[in-house]
Parts: sequence; C-alpha cells; structure tokens
Amino acid sequence: MSSNNDGTPRKYHDKEAFVTGHSGTTAHEILLLCLVVPIGLHFYNKLHTLAGRSHVTSSVWVGIAIEFMTLMVPMLLMQTELLPYVRGPLILLMEMLIFASVVPNNTTPTQDDDNNRRPAFLSIHRSSVYILTTIAILAVDFPIFPRRFCKTEVGGYGWMDLGAASFIIIAGLTSAASSSSYGDASTSNQTSVKSIASWKRAMKKCTPLIVIGFVRLATNKGLEYQEHVSEYGVHWNFFFTLCFVEGFMVLWRSRKNSLGNTFSSIPFDGVVAIMLMIPYQIYLSGGGQDFIENGDRKCSSDTSWLSSLPNICNIFAANREGVLGVVGYWSLRLLSEEVGRYCLGCKSSLKQQRLITTSIALWTVHLTMVIGLGITNSRRSTNFPFIIWALAHNITILCLIRFVMTADGMTDVPHILNVVNRFGLAVFLTSNMITGLVNLSVDTLHSSNGKSLAVLSVYLASVCGIALLLERIAHKAKSD
Repeated sequence: MSSNNDGTPRKYHDKEAFVTGHSGTTAHEILLLCLVVPIGLHFYNKLHTLAGRSHVTSSVWVGIAIEFMTLMVPMLLMQTELLPYVRGPLILLMEMLIFASVVPNNTTPTQDDDNNRRPAFLSIHRSSVYILTTIAILAVDFPIFPRRFCKTEVGGYGWMDLGAASFIIIAGLTSAASSSSYGDASTSNQTSVKSIASWKRAMKKCTPLIVIGFVRLATNKGLEYQEHVSEYGVHWNFFFTLCFVEGFMVLWRSRKNSLGNTFSSIPFDGVVAIMLMIPYQIYLSGGGQDFIENGDRKCSSDTSWLSSLPNICNIFAANREGVLGVVGYWSLRLLSEEVGRYCLGCKSSLKQQRLITTSIALWTVHLTMVIGLGITNSRRSTNFPFIIWALAHNITILCLIRFVMTADGMTDVPHILNVVNRFGLAVFLTSNMITGLVNLSVDTLHSSNGKSLAVLSVYLASVCGIALLLERIAHKAKSD
C-alpha cells in the first residue's frame, strides 16, 4: 500500500479528504429529507392497520417487515444519490403519500395521554434521529452519499451537522417531558438533592461517556481511522462534549433548585442560554470565528494569554471546535428544556398549537440572524444561528409527527423504533463499531452504487436486528 510523506497510508488521506471541505446544502432540503419520518409513519400505520384487519399481523414479524419497508428503507434511500437533488426525495414522498391514500382508512383522531411522561411522538422522533444518524455515519464513506449532505467545513447547512445537535435537543425535550409543567418549580424543589449527591450523579452519568470518548480516541489513532479534524478537533469527540453538557446541567439544576419557588415564573433555562450565547456570538463575530476556522493547531511562542501554560494552550488550540462548542451545546440543551416545558408540559389540546407557534418563532429568529444580521450558520463554531436552526428543525419535525399520529389515531410506537428508543446508546455504539469494521474491510471509496446500497441495506438490517436482539435478551433476563 502506498504511503504519504508522513508515513500514513494514502487510503487514510483519501478517505479523510472524501469527507472534508464541503459547503453543505440548504435548510429546506434537509427539512424535506426529514419529512420521510412523518410521511413514512402515516404509510406504516395505513398498511399495519390494513394487515391487522386482514388478520395478517398475528405474527410480530409481519409488523416488523412492514415497518422496515415503510420507515427504514425510505430513510436509507433519502441519503443516496439515487434520488436527484430535491426532485428525487419529493417524488418518493409523493409516492408514499399516494400509496397510503389508496389504503382504506379505519382510524379516528386521538389525543396523546397527558399522564404519559414521555409521549409516543417524542419517542418516535428520538428513535428516528438514531436511525437516520446510524445510516449517515456509514453512508458518508460511500460515493452514493451526496457530498452536499456531509458536515460543513466553514458555514452553511449540512445534513450531518444536525446529528450531534439533535441528540442534545432530544435529551432536553425528554428531560422536560419527564418533569413537571412549565413554571412549576415546586415538584422540582421537592425532588432536589444535596449538591454532593448531584455531583455523584453527574459523575455516574459522565464516567461512561468519558470512557467511551477515550476508547474512541484510542481506536481512531491506533487503527489510523480517517478523522474529520475540523469536526471537534484533534483529540476531542462528541462523547466528551456530552459529558461536559451533562455535568453542567447537573450543576445548574442544583443551583436552580436551591432558589425554590422564589422565581418560579422566570424561564431560567432560556435566560441563561441567551446570556451564554450573546457574549459567545460577540466573541465569534469579533474574530473568534476566524480563529476557529483558520487558526493554528499549536500555540506560537508569542502567545501571551496562556504563555505560562503551553501544554493547556496547545490542547485548546488543537481542540478548539470541541472546547468552544460546549458553550453552544450547553445553551442548546438549556433552550431545549425550556421549549420542552412550554410545548410538552401542557394539556394535549394545547401541545400542537404551541409546537406550531414555537416552530414559526424559531425559524423567524434564525432567518433574522442569518439574513437580517448577516451571521453565517456555522456548525463548526456552534454559533447562535446554528443552535436556533437545529432547534427549529427538530421542533418542526416533532410537530409533524404528532400531527400524523393524532390524525391517524396512533397511540403506540412502532416495534423497531420502540426498541431503538429503549436501547439507543447501545445501538448507536454498536453501529459505530460496525461502521469501523466495514471501513477496514471494504473499499468504500470505489464502491459502485449497487454495492454501496447492498452494504448499507445489510448494515441497516443488522442494526435493527441487534436492537431486537437486545430486547429479547432484556425480556429473557427479566423473566428469569
């Protein structure tokens, strides 16, 4: 195998170049791609209901097969060059709607249960993000994956830019849905624990993330796996970011709970998020953005602000995207919890209305920042427009999923999505390991569309199968 001057295989550099240097697509195309979830859900419900009336779904595997074909396969096809720009995804979505419309309707609209701490539509959105991200992390290494969907290098909108942000948002929405309603601090105060206990819980949550982060770092370096350095930096990865976000959230909750009901009517999470992002955006607009995009990965000898701590300075410079990104992601988590309490912590009759108005408000704020103030949307710096866009996108899709479920009379989460929701982290970690194995054993760069689609289809089926296997193991362990 040929090597470059630094001793690393040429294949490594070719793969690294394949996933870097891209400018992205448009926000509306990414929103169009994600419509595959609510439309696929509508299609699935129609076929599943029809099969039930025909007594076909007495076997759970028939229902799983219907779900895989109406939800999983379209999620895969949307992320391929087989569907030309905009027109292709739009045609697929229209075909799914047409097929669904010819299936007889025998459902009545429903309202989700106010007593359900985690609504079904939120679980479906959470699972679909896992599945879409799982597909993308392997598909990006094949030519069949459109390069405009890759993570953006400088600014713009990338399909894969949304993955990490969506995980943060869903964590915030889930936390808000599991807590009391907006403005009710009494329950939170009753369940508050002492600061030491909070830190113990934070360590318990962060320790596995830190371990996973270092394992991923060691694996990538040891196997000379291709890296997108401008994603988080030289050594940083998303698991480190998650650890810091979770730790800060525990510290913040402990402080907020200590205030009791004194300021219960104030949306503290939203206020703190804005107070964090305004000075951070000022820093970025004043030269921080240029430093993130073009700065050296090592500190020069004349660096004064950390000259007495050269090692820390070098670590920061090498991992500036990941370190500074914690500010944006923590703010996004705070905003997500605030939005979650407002949209999900209310009666069912108000949820759809609040989701719609919040979605419109967020898109308005984002467009004002990008068009009115001229601030470029940047995943790399996790700037203000980026976190607002990510939140606006997720709330819009969540709103559409809830609309479909209510109109179709759906109350349950489809089987595969349900088990992915239950074992999300295990499924995601397994998919990462499979992705690494595929990259080490398959020449992904030179794979034809047919071979790429075949590998990705087997991979997707394997991930779903592993989720179902985990469910079976858990069920057996519980029965024993």
